[in-house]
Amino acid sequence: MQFASFAYLLSLGAVAVAYFALPGPRSRTLLLLAASLAFYYSLSPLWTWVLLLVIAVGYVGGDVISRAREGRARRTLTAVFVALVVAILGVFKYARFSALVWAKGLTAVGFAHAQPLRLALPIGISFWTFMTISYLVDVGRGHQRAERNLVRYALFISFFPHVTAGPIGSAPGLLPQFAKKHRFSYDKMQSGLLLIGWGFLKKLLVADPLGVVVQTVYHQPHRYTGTHNGLVLGIASIAFAVQIYCDFSGYTDIVRGSARLFGVDLLPNFDRPYFARSVKEFWRRWHMSLMQWFKRYVYIPLGGSRVPKWRRYLNILAVFLLSGIWHGAGITFVVWGLLNGAYQIVGELTAPLRSAVVRVVGLTPDGRLHRLGQIVATFLLITVAWVFFRAESLADALYILPRMFVPTLHVLTDGSLTKLGLTPQEGWAVFVAAVLVFAVEYAAMRAPLLAIVKRQPLPVRWTGYLALILVVAVFGYYGSAYNAAGFAYFKF
Repeated sequence: MQFASFAYLLSLGAVAVAYFALPGPRSRTLLLLAASLAFYYSLSPLWTWVLLLVIAVGYVGGDVISRAREGRARRTLTAVFVALVVAILGVFKYARFSALVWAKGLTAVGFAHAQPLRLALPIGISFWTFMTISYLVDVGRGHQRAERNLVRYALFISFFPHVTAGPIGSAPGLLPQFAKKHRFSYDKMQSGLLLIGWGFLKKLLVADPLGVVVQTVYHQPHRYTGTHNGLVLGIASIAFAVQIYCDFSGYTDIVRGSARLFGVDLLPNFDRPYFARSVKEFWRRWHMSLMQWFKRYVYIPLGGSRVPKWRRYLNILAVFLLSGIWHGAGITFVVWGLLNGAYQIVGELTAPLRSAVVRVVGLTPDGRLHRLGQIVATFLLITVAWVFFRAESLADALYILPRMFVPTLHVLTDGSLTKLGLTPQEGWAVFVAAVLVFAVEYAAMRAPLLAIVKRQPLPVRWTGYLALILVVAVFGYYGSAYNAAGFAYFKF
């Protein structure tokens, strides 16, 4: 069952009705746990036992750690249980990649090798293992009491809105919400449904169609050497930057809206990242729950900003290297992570020079033109990094990068742009939808989306609601042969 489907909406509505019909937190928690496990099983029936195993390790580990005496014994137990969770993640996410690297090494020196075992990746494993690790570390540090209620703890890890791709929640933020009896709230229902509808619009009108364009170009960029150069490669790369944002932020809107129907507030994951004026600011606004996790459990323990400058730079590189590895087992993800870390270091080192250039040119440091230039430059730097993230190999990325800046304007007249999987009408529809998304998000910089909606007259509001419903009805279902594209971050 995909999030972007009518089946999900119908199931969500049924669970919400049953939830508020039940009398208290205990029965409601059982219902949400049953619904969450059933939802996960519908997505990954073969590997549901891995989720249950991680839940068991986290629950038992938290209990054992909390009973240990503070000091070395508690730290050792914390390390043991964290290592178990990391080992589970490593087996399913990195074992095959490691085996392939080892096999290639053996082949290079003339030894035969067996084909490594292929393991499917349990959906969302990177997210719920990170939540488990944070819980164990917080219990070990004494920042969180061990949760004795197994049902509540299992729901904390497997709650269906965040089990597949986050946001990466914390025990202090979520466990108290699951213990509370929530009353039905019209405001929460209204804002939750609006978020869900907005997420559907991003996913179905922007991310999925752009995914067709990106796949057409990135799947075999060498095959169209004469055509897929310059402007086409640049368009495909920008399309991916917009696609992955609308895909992941659309998913986040849907799941945050879904959780809000039950009175549960999940962490926001995005704060208009493509309006950032530096790469550092971009990473404060993109996948915020993941970056907060790395800051709390990696960057600060390494010394954070309280160390000499060269050590701080190494800490930044370490965080983004781990972020790259977390996203995928492959050299392209490693390069992507290190490149984003290097951007921030170079940005800091060149800050005095850039400030001097701004003064010489005569720009106002906080003026509109300067801000626009910073936003455009940041977007271009991030788009270059996204090439490594999306390319199917390092060779493909290195083929695309130098060519995407070559101005091959002949493609505007030779029909190349009509061979990217979308008709001209579909292309214009995607463009208009993408402009709408970013226009609304720009307006939301001054006031939240819900506040903007509530200020509108009743006819305008209901026209907007009906328009969103129409989008879901038209673009969310195309018959039995159609399946909405899965969310990009499900594979992480």
